[in-house]
Formats: sequence, C-alpha cells, structure tokens
Amino acid sequence: MSESNKHLDSHDTTDAKHLKAAKQPVGLTIAPDASHRSGVVAPSLLSIELRDRVIQWLQKHVPASRLQHILRVEQMAIELAQRHDIDPLQAAQAGLMHDLAKFFKPQRLLEMARAERLVLDPVDVANPHLLHAAVGAIVARDEFGIHDESVLDAIRHHTLGCPGMSSLSCVVFLADSLEPGRGDTPELVALRESSQQNLYRAVWLTCDESLRHLLSRAQQIHPRMVQTRNWALALADKKLPQPRIR
Repeated sequence: MSESNKHLDSHDTTDAKHLKAAKQPVGLTIAPDASHRSGVVAPSLLSIELRDRVIQWLQKHVPASRLQHILRVEQMAIELAQRHDIDPLQAAQAGLMHDLAKFFKPQRLLEMARAERLVLDPVDVANPHLLHAAVGAIVARDEFGIHDESVLDAIRHHTLGCPGMSSLSCVVFLADSLEPGRGDTPELVALRESSQQNLYRAVWLTCDESLRHLLSRAQQIHPRMVQTRNWALALADKKLPQPRIR
C-alpha cells in the first residue's frame, strides 16, 4: 500500500502499523474542553465522568491530532463491535484508551515494561515505541481503574495483534488501522469493507499491508505481527475453530 508521508508519524516508522493518522483532522472537531460535548463523534457508551477524565488526561499527554485519531478509533471500534455482536462498551473503553502511552519516552516504556515483568523481544528493545500498547494497558489499569482483562488485552494488542486474540481485540486492532483519518486509498476502502464482513480476514489483510510497508523500507519486523498474520489467515481461509470470546 502506498501512502504519502504526511500520513506517517515521523517517530513511528518501526511500528508495524504504518497507516498513521493524517496531520489534518478528518471530519472531527474537538471543543476546547475535549469532552463528550464535542458533538461530532457518535455518543460514547462510557460514563461521562470516566470519559471526561480520560480525555483530560490525554490532552496533557498527546498532541491534539493524536487525540482526534483516538476519538475516531473509539467511534469505529463501537461501530465494528455492534456490527459483529461484540460488547460495544468494552470496545469504547479500549478504543478511547488504546494510545495512552503513545508519546511516552523510550526509556520510560522500557522501564515500565520491565517493572511489569513483560517478556521483551529483541525487536522491542531496539524499538521501544512498540511497547506503547502494552504500557498503555498498564496506564489504563493503574490510572483509570480498568480491570476488565478483555479491554486490557485489546489495548495491549492494538499494534501488533496476538495469535488467539479475542474478537474485541480484533475490532480495536482494525479500528486503529482503518479509522477514517487514515485516508481513502483503494486499499483502505477494501480493508474497511472486509472488516464489515470477516474480522479475521480483515486482520490478515491489514497485517499483509503493514508487512509489505516494512519490507519496502528495510525495517525490522516484530515476530508477533507475523504470528498474528498467520493465525488470522488460518481462521479466515481454513475455517479453524474460532477463539473463545473473552
């Protein structure tokens, strides 16, 4: 998939999810307080108190363009969840909190991951930004009291995926890559259509696009992305038993 550099995060080219949010907002305006009252995004299923608290925290830790991306992911995750009979409240929580650690410094990401005793691949150590998903789940748990493991897993897996991940995790993985701010290339349009029909096929094809992008740039590939791709391909094409929805 070819996409202009303006859609890429300059600091994030090693993240196997190359479809980055455009710098210019796409169809979304955030009020100064960035609350649920912005009115453009479909009403959230989260409590007003929790959603406001998360958004106020994000305003202090991510740029405005990233916050707009996050809100679009939240909305698309809800829509995909409803389409596939998945709990939309869980999708809303994971979508809103998926990028909590997106702009943490590399050393902080490594320190938090090690303190949590996460198993690190050499690719993680070489590219600490890949840890923002796993560390984001730590922040969601410790800062906002999220203890639903399904939601925390969806946050953990939104970047690289994970073999055997739940349908909820698939929804957030796809929403992060395919939200409207990514653009409207033929490839993206096709992937969005696929996400409406078969989550596993859409995960497989989205991984393929990310892997092609990384290979074309001679960048490191995290083995979990390859494992996720193979797992999703097997489910989509060979009709293997689907994972338990957690």
